[in-house]
Amino acid sequence: MQNHFRWAVRIALAVLMGVAGTAHAGDESARRPRVAVVDFDVTPGGWTLPPPQVGTTIAELLLDKLVGVAPFHLLDGRSLWSSDPAADRRQLTPVLRDNARRAGVDYLILGSITRFSNEQRHRTLGGGGFHVPVVGAYGRRTNEMVVSIWVSVVDVRSGEVVATTTGEGTGTRQSRRIGALGFLRALGGGGMSSGSSSSRDAQLAEAVREAVDAAAQGLLNAAARIEHAHVKENP
Repeated sequence: MQNHFRWAVRIALAVLMGVAGTAHAGDESARRPRVAVVDFDVTPGGWTLPPPQVGTTIAELLLDKLVGVAPFHLLDGRSLWSSDPAADRRQLTPVLRDNARRAGVDYLILGSITRFSNEQRHRTLGGGGFHVPVVGAYGRRTNEMVVSIWVSVVDVRSGEVVATTTGEGTGTRQSRRIGALGFLRALGGGGMSSGSSSSRDAQLAEAVREAVDAAAQGLLNAAARIEHAHVKENP
């Protein structure tokens, strides 16, 4: 009889501890900030123009990178825009913050593409120039695409920027030319070509993913700061 009583007490304690643990986990989950990622602005200078929808693509990749590893409730913020998506986002930020606040969002992850460049470098060895007949001359062309992004975490109530980070990525491709008896030119023509022929899209994807990976890591490093700001506002 005494043994049955002890077992009953143990089971009751285990149930109570389980309920308390579940409640504690629920409280912790409820206290986690709700963060929405919105499309990035595209504001780079220079001659090279980014492709359409690259700001949306970067936001989607960043959201995917943070899901499951960031201590936030992550939301897709595209539905928070209520105006023309082609309009100046900086002017619409107050509207976006108001929509986010109504939707129960605590923080917005805003970003912009600050650099989008495509550069080519040429190097030729042998023959003493580009237009001199040579045998066995060697030429190399390097194409480099660079994407840089800037990211901020903004409190939807106060507009305070609680964290910022940056990310940069590079997609590089090289092509080589070996001259036969004839002309070796910087842009090809004559001779035998070998090396990478990867597309511009592949370069862009590589550069964007590197930039997003770096920005995501920066946000994870700032997670404690964001949580601390959230606890201060929601004691």
